[in-house]
Amino acid sequence: MIFGKKLYIKGMDVKQNKNRRMISLIAPFAIGFSLCACGSDNVAGGGPSGTEAGNAITAQILIANAPAANARVKLVEHNSLDGQGYTATANDSGYVTIENVAIGSYTMEASLNESALQLPVDVKDTVSDVALGQQNLQKSVFIGGSITDFIGDTTESLKNMNGFVKFRGLDHSAAITNGKFEIFGLPAGHLNMVIIPTETADTVKVSVETDAGDSVTTLKPTAPESENETLLIEDFEDGNNLHLYSSNFFEGDWNMMTITTVIPVPDSEKIKIYPELPKDYQQHPFLLLIQDSEYGGKEVHVQFDVPDTHNYTPWEFIKMNIGNSMGIYDLSSVDSIAFDAWGSGIAEIQVIDETRKDKDFNSYTSGKFPFILPSQKTTLKFAWADIVPNEDDRKRVTSISLVFHDDAELYFDNLKFIGKDLQNIWKVKE
Repeated sequence: MIFGKKLYIKGMDVKQNKNRRMISLIAPFAIGFSLCACGSDNVAGGGPSGTEAGNAITAQILIANAPAANARVKLVEHNSLDGQGYTATANDSGYVTIENVAIGSYTMEASLNESALQLPVDVKDTVSDVALGQQNLQKSVFIGGSITDFIGDTTESLKNMNGFVKFRGLDHSAAITNGKFEIFGLPAGHLNMVIIPTETADTVKVSVETDAGDSVTTLKPTAPESENETLLIEDFEDGNNLHLYSSNFFEGDWNMMTITTVIPVPDSEKIKIYPELPKDYQQHPFLLLIQDSEYGGKEVHVQFDVPDTHNYTPWEFIKMNIGNSMGIYDLSSVDSIAFDAWGSGIAEIQVIDETRKDKDFNSYTSGKFPFILPSQKTTLKFAWADIVPNEDDRKRVTSISLVFHDDAELYFDNLKFIGKDLQNIWKVKE
């Protein structure tokens, strides 16, 4: 069993506790966490295929390889803590359908008696069905005990803490009374547990890897972690489209691209990009985005205008290749990323492995994380594990992008990686 933990402080910095890893978050991030959350519960059920009403998520829920009739199914936005989402009940054959799901990344949880499962679900559009096939319930997990055993801190105030325990992407919570809690019926797998004290604004995040039937009452002791280093990846001061760690051996570069689901696109429906690309411009188009900053130095500035009437799904993005085209790079040593960003609209961080393909034969998306751009210059910071939840996927990265699906204006500067042994990311693997 593997355990990890991070402390999230909302809206302020605090002194580092030697037993915790701290990441300070600003208010815009808290908004970004709920961008894809469903506005209300939708109840549905039925057979294994979609309808003309829109997209449908379908599955057959099994228990011991037999239909799990009346299993409860819930679809919750993967970063949500409120447990709100789409609900359904499996029919007598174990089939379940959830229709008209908004675009976003979700966790599907199914449960019946003392068995449960969880499954990540990615909804890319509002017309395509997502078929999850047969999914077997497993014996559920218990987590409980003393808060001090979970966060490795024996401060007196924590021993008597009151508050709540919640889980991102799941509809589970429990009260903390005098420093203790217990919660039954959790699905096995990766659990993002968040401890929310009533006495302070601090929240503690504990990542727990569990197997079916586990009973988790304490975290195993871990060796003290060495301090993280901060590596500036790009500040655009050199004015070129290669990031600072490009070399003669590889070229990690920046690109700006627009993709639509309709080709060709009529002139009246084309996305307008500012600054405009002159017809006779012979250099790399990304160079036009590097402009003088009112704060001094240089920064990226670009504006996307999507026509009000368009018959396609727009994808506008700023992309950074980690290294050589189609080269795979291990970013598991990255703890978090930070950058200055501001403007207007909704951006989404996407991490891609272009050497793999998904079920639609597109480049494999390892993780995505939406957020609202603040109106003023702000340093934003994201935990890498929140963007790319799967540890193996963090070892296979080709590019990182900021993606937009609607009108937006972006100012961007000072991309940094924070973690350990970061120079090793670009070492040639034998």
